Amino acid sequence: MKNTQSDTPSIQHSARQVAIEVITNILLQQGSLSTQLARYQDDVASEHIPLLKELCFGVCRQYPKLNSIALHLLAHPFEEKDTDLYATLLLGLYQLTYMNTPDHAAVHETVEACRLLNKDWATKLMNAVLRRYQREADDIEAELESTPSVEYNQPKWLLKRFLKHWPEQFESIVDASNMHPPMCLRVNTQRVSRETYQAELQKLGIKTYLGEFSPSALYLEKAVRVTELPHFEAGFCSVQDEAAQLSAHILSPQIGEKVLDACAAPGGKTGHLLEKAERIDLTAVELESWRMEKIESNLERLGYQANLLCADANALDTWWDGEHFDKILLDVPCSATGVIRRNPDIKINRKPADINQLAAIQQDILANVWTTLKPGGHLLYATCSLMPEENEQQVQGFLEKHTDAEEVTLNTLSSADFELEWGVPVSHGRQLFPTLERHDGFYYCLLKKTVPINE
Repeated sequence: MKNTQSDTPSIQHSARQVAIEVITNILLQQGSLSTQLARYQDDVASEHIPLLKELCFGVCRQYPKLNSIALHLLAHPFEEKDTDLYATLLLGLYQLTYMNTPDHAAVHETVEACRLLNKDWATKLMNAVLRRYQREADDIEAELESTPSVEYNQPKWLLKRFLKHWPEQFESIVDASNMHPPMCLRVNTQRVSRETYQAELQKLGIKTYLGEFSPSALYLEKAVRVTELPHFEAGFCSVQDEAAQLSAHILSPQIGEKVLDACAAPGGKTGHLLEKAERIDLTAVELESWRMEKIESNLERLGYQANLLCADANALDTWWDGEHFDKILLDVPCSATGVIRRNPDIKINRKPADINQLAAIQQDILANVWTTLKPGGHLLYATCSLMPEENEQQVQGFLEKHTDAEEVTLNTLSSADFELEWGVPVSHGRQLFPTLERHDGFYYCLLKKTVPINE
């Protein structure tokens, strides 16, 4: 059933060409949706960017279903050199199925896109395939509905893992992962109380509801542009999921402490750490320079400063000066299976083998960064994954190899911040699952470096 805003063919044309390029690159595994949009969205007039994002996010979010329909319609799959044609077909199917574009316009624009790709030979094929789908859509979808990847709109391998690891939460995980995420703010309580800021939003007609676990979280009933948020440029709030906000509350930096934010981009948690205790000596390490620019702009808007290092957190000799940290936030690279709704391209390019590869990277980073922590200091291990291999099993392996590490039961470092239980306890740490109207999926485990007996 079509359910999004209507659009005009003239706007579609400009946004469609860029969307084809973005989706093609994702299908060829040449970058994530976020990196591709950052790279190409300037090629579209600013007023057309919402449509570009709708097309790209929509195709990725509905990919398991759209892919099954496309393969059903095609007598032979496109060759790799014609991946751009497959991206074009997926976009056409998305418009026919989920958007308010008139059917004739969607078909016409898709066919014309073939010509703009200098592949006139494909116009008749594209027209025939889409016309057939128009005629047989109900029958085709009914035939494919029994396929798990179509029924749940998730890759089959991922469904198996969710069902294996989280049978009780399976349905809610899938439902939440397929929906648009809510917009959540992190109110900078150094500048304004959450209740006062909520009242300011209410005066502007922006309805909100409070986060359950983070005392700085404020959800918007309907997303708005950040330019509509009062005092946004003055640093009164930031856009950040509630589950991600928990990191600064758990680590609870204190004035004068030396703190490390490893793998820091895009800088949301970096800024939150400084909001919790501005007068800390904070070092933020990030591998990619273009992502470091995001951290810089975030801190500039908030009015905070930190020691920013563009380096591989895993390669200590490239950035660490040998001075140990009191506290470390280690939000490691992960499968992001807890935030699929924010990164729907995971449905396309995440593969089962990635989990083991990421676990190996996480193991190395955790072991190396651990050496920079003071005895008596705390390290918060975090991921936005739902995979135990990246979370509790990762911590289990680490504890078995490091006798100077012990787990700290979460909620013990803060008092008023955690009056409610959040997530579910697992063998090590706590796991949060994505929810329809609230937080994303996230994992946390707090570790303390024990002080040697001879000290």
